[in-house]
Amino acid sequence: MYFRTMEASSESRTEQRLLDASLVLLVAYNILFVADILLDSLPDNAAARAMDFIDARRGWITLFEAIAAASLFIDLVVRFDHYQGGRNWRILGVAIIGAGFIFKAFTFYLNSSYLK
Repeated sequence: MYFRTMEASSESRTEQRLLDASLVLLVAYNILFVADILLDSLPDNAAARAMDFIDARRGWITLFEAIAAASLFIDLVVRFDHYQGGRNWRILGVAIIGAGFIFKAFTFYLNSSYLK
């Protein structure tokens, strides 16, 4: 019985680390997306180069973003009471990710259907 609880605890920590890494990656991706929009007038900025790299892999990144955003939102709802310290930061991060995903999906849809 003792080994089973240790194994479950280890799996829980691994899952939490994956969720935390996904949260950080997606917030950074959204910051990069906004920086690309704001710095669009500057020639050859780092955000534009990074977004060009991402645009070449748009399908895979959007799939990861959708799965991770849904997982983070569900995790926040299910384990809301578990996040005592830093709960507001986690809520803000998940809100940024959700709003960013919806905004990017809308703008990429418009870009692919009307502007080409």
